[in-house]
Amino acid sequence: MIKLMFFMQSLGGGGAERTIINLLNKIDKNKFLITLVIGDLSNNAYKDFLSNDIKVIDLKTNRARYSFVGLRRMIKNEQPDIVFTTINSNNLLLSLVKLSFFSKRFSLIVREASYRSESKKVSSFNRMATKYCYNIVADGIIALSKGVKEDLVNWFGVESNKITVIYNPVDYKQINEMSQEDLYEIDIRRNEFTILSVGRLVEAKDYPTLLKAFEIFRSRHDAKLLIAGEGELMTSLESLVESLNLKDSVQMIGFVENPYKYMYNSNLFVLSSKYEGFGHVIVEAMASGVPVIATNCKSGPSEIITDKYNGRLVEVGNYIQLADTMEDVLMNEDYNLVNNASKRVLDFDADKITREYENYFEKFHNPST
Repeated sequence: MIKLMFFMQSLGGGGAERTIINLLNKIDKNKFLITLVIGDLSNNAYKDFLSNDIKVIDLKTNRARYSFVGLRRMIKNEQPDIVFTTINSNNLLLSLVKLSFFSKRFSLIVREASYRSESKKVSSFNRMATKYCYNIVADGIIALSKGVKEDLVNWFGVESNKITVIYNPVDYKQINEMSQEDLYEIDIRRNEFTILSVGRLVEAKDYPTLLKAFEIFRSRHDAKLLIAGEGELMTSLESLVESLNLKDSVQMIGFVENPYKYMYNSNLFVLSSKYEGFGHVIVEAMASGVPVIATNCKSGPSEIITDKYNGRLVEVGNYIQLADTMEDVLMNEDYNLVNNASKRVLDFDADKITREYENYFEKFHNPST
């Protein structure tokens, strides 16, 4: 049996955390002995979704950089064959932990989930550290999309032949079940369109473009916009809503544990991002049976959506085009769009993607190590 350790700083309400939960729940426990090490379990939005047969260790450290000593101790005690982590800060931290042992105690697999060259927060030092840790220290690298792989190669100088693309697992059966739960938190009126967006309230998601597009659409049709998520831009977005005179038709509903019932009860899902690693929420919306519009940003949406076949793609930041496309989709119902999307979802089936991860992990297992 392969001893496999996962590390996450928290189980907060992000896409990376949701992916890890899906993997942990689906992975074959007859092949893998799983340990999940969490930096700080107090931030645990997804803890209740984690299977009870997973061993969880809480380091009780509220920042990733403070987890070094605890991680090193846990690796020494648990003696995993493979350690897997995701998110760049975690990846660099585990690289340092591995270097501290001065000998190969375990195989380190890192996962990159963001198109990071588009972020203004990536320093030259981080680029150098990422290149060194991914090329020299990590044994394997998983990229969330083809675009993320290209970004790692072109921007960070990571060796292409060391990177494997594995998409996010989406448990569409669970999504279907959860989408049928009663939605009592929001008043859904059948005489108006309900448009939904889900994601962190950060610059990358470009909610101002969505709000400006909705302002145009709202001037033509009765509609409500729901934005589900939390983040640093909450106050500024609320101010923008007020300045656009949209207070009566835009609701910032915060983080929701079950976004799928909102998707199912909406007429349209919109992702207005400047950049993505993949666009996991696009597939979740497709699985919920709602038509999807996304910006054709780097990277991910165009790897999921074929424009006018299973969804719609619009230019990044073009709120006029977004408003017109929203109107086109909602006023000219194309049921093939949703039907084709439901077929596309099967390519990201959690069981299928989990098998890809298992096969990948098995390549790095050496019983004699």
